[in-house]
Order: sequence, then structure tokens, then C-alpha cells
Amino acid sequence: MEKKPGRLISVIHRKVYQIMAQKLKNCDIDVGQFFFLRYLVANPGISQEEVAKNNYLDKATVSKGVKRLEELGYIQRIVNPKDKRSYFLQPTEKAVAHKSKLEEYHKEINKFIFDGLSENEYRQLGEILQKIVNNIEN
Repeated sequence: MEKKPGRLISVIHRKVYQIMAQKLKNCDIDVGQFFFLRYLVANPGISQEEVAKNNYLDKATVSKGVKRLEELGYIQRIVNPKDKRSYFLQPTEKAVAHKSKLEEYHKEINKFIFDGLSENEYRQLGEILQKIVNNIEN
């Protein structure tokens, strides 16, 4: 079978989600929320619009994720004083308390994915994938 890049990217995506779902099976967040929460803990005070733009997500997806994380007590939305329709997202103490676990899981998954790649191969992969993202954006 020919190894087509699009198919391989899809396989990687599914496998990462499966592995993370297994790690999170006893947690109150799912895989999508994990990556979302990790980003918010690393970028406190970011706006919902910036989250959408920086993560290539639509506003509805971000709004839904924010609502769920807020219900679970991981983040709070703070109204932007300059634009009452906009919110800044602030991780709560509960989220910050999980920061080390979020980072540990992220490092584990990256080690698993990129195991065996040299620094040069890793850099080249990043450059190639960035070109693909640029193509999609244009």
C-alpha cells in the first residue's frame, strides 16, 4: 500500500486522540478539552478570538469548549472592558493545579510520536507541515 501523506496525517491524528483518551479516561475532561485547556493555561488572559485564530478553530468550537471548561471550573471568562461582546479566558486555580499533569501528558505524547527522529528530521517535518498549513491558509 502506498503511503500517502494525507492518509498518514489522518492516522497520526486518530492515534494521538486514542492514546490521549486512554490517559484521560479517569478525568473529567476529554481529549479536545485537554489540548484546549493546556493552551489556555500556557496563555492566561487570551481572548476567545485569539484562541480560535491561533489554533485554527472556528468561533463556535471555541465557544463550546470554553463553556464546558467553565462549567467544570477550569476557566473563567472575563468580559473585555473595551468590547463587552468579547471575553478574556483566565485559568482558575483548579486548572493551574493540573498544569504539571497537562505538561507531563503532552511530553509523553510528543515523545511517543517523534521517537526515533533526529533533530534535523524533526525540524524538516516542522518546515514541511508549516508549508502545508500556509498553502491551506492562502
